Amino acid sequence: MIPTPTRMRREIEEIPAVVERIVAAPDVRAVAAEIASVRPRWIAIAARGTSDHAAVYAEYLIETHLGIPTGLAKPSVTTIYGASVDWSGGLVLAISQSGRSPDVVSVVTAARDAGALTVAITNDRSSPLALAAAHTLDCLAGPELAVPATKTYVAELAVLAALVDAVRPGSELADGLAGLPAALHSAIERTDTWLADDGAATVADLAAADRALLVSRGYNLPTALELALKLKETCGLFAEAYSTADFAHGPLVLARSGIPVLAIRPDGEMGRLVDETVDAVRGRGGRVAVIGGREAASVPGALAIGDPLPEALTPLVFIVPGQLVVEATARSMGISPDAPDGLGKVTLTR
Repeated sequence: MIPTPTRMRREIEEIPAVVERIVAAPDVRAVAAEIASVRPRWIAIAARGTSDHAAVYAEYLIETHLGIPTGLAKPSVTTIYGASVDWSGGLVLAISQSGRSPDVVSVVTAARDAGALTVAITNDRSSPLALAAAHTLDCLAGPELAVPATKTYVAELAVLAALVDAVRPGSELADGLAGLPAALHSAIERTDTWLADDGAATVADLAAADRALLVSRGYNLPTALELALKLKETCGLFAEAYSTADFAHGPLVLARSGIPVLAIRPDGEMGRLVDETVDAVRGRGGRVAVIGGREAASVPGALAIGDPLPEALTPLVFIVPGQLVVEATARSMGISPDAPDGLGKVTLTR
């Protein structure tokens, strides 16, 4: 008997259609025009949880494509310490799937009152965050019922990429965005095939372990961070993610036999730097699974996503095989990936 697909699985399958809606949406151009006219000298991003990892992606994307210094806001400065921050002259970008976390809303409210341009990216246009910001961009993901965020995370990344492309047109992002829905469809199909073959060993290793390591670098550092969170909340694994640059500065000693490592390997120079870490882990007896681009096809047992995309857009595709690995691992462990023990869909922090 074919098992009934989990909600998590069904929502992952919706991702190509969600991204297609975002790429076609006109709202982003008006917000981009406002950002271009204001010309902010800096950007601060307020987010929590999964959206924090979208914010890390935004840091890389904005600084490489727009050249604007970008960092993460610290909500506790506003909500707990009550400090007065000079927000004038900048852009405060808030990212929240639900738009309901009080601390993120407080940062946006304070920043708008102090003269910053404020933009919210959320899946709920009627949320407190959407009402607090001057501008709102909708993730267009529809209801997400499984507790682990999957389609909303990719939607946040897609909105960010579309926004950056609209602020400064003419980069490689435009053609890549147009090809994303097809690349995402392909990634799901390739992952299913891989999970039935070489990837089955990766799922078995994770299901048998009580901890795991995830590594990548650059644009895909947030991919590793997000997959570590998904393994924690969905499977109860003590999973930690590292930039391969930081991993070499000490955490490499954690790699050993019995601790599975998942590496996200883009093509090009960054991929070759990831290879150095993969080789070092294997030299210590560790077992590494690799998810990556076309060049990963030369790595035995790796999942190679063959669609040509600029590296800046690969996090939207590489996260999907990881989400499917997490879903398969939870089922292998006898855990419902839709409703992990002790967690709710919306977490409210102050």
